[in-house]
Amino acid sequence: MTGLLGIGLAFLLGIGTRIAAASCALMMGFMWLVAMLPATNPLTDDHWILAVAGAVVATTAAGNHFGLGRAWRRTAPVRRYRFLV
Repeated sequence: MTGLLGIGLAFLLGIGTRIAAASCALMMGFMWLVAMLPATNPLTDDHWILAVAGAVVATTAAGNHFGLGRAWRRTAPVRRYRFLV
């Protein structure tokens, strides 16, 4: 649950959205595997929908428009290590 809190904060603040999207997809995939059958429909499960939503937030650079993404990109560590964007 702490990992999901970190992912949520990263999305809300717009900081490190690429890492948060990858972590979101991985965690939602694992959570889908745990609760796969017979609890849910494997095709339209909310875990897959949340994983896709996280990918959309990262690919559209929503943090630059609604968060601290622009200021985060200007910091020295992010300029040096581009994967932190």
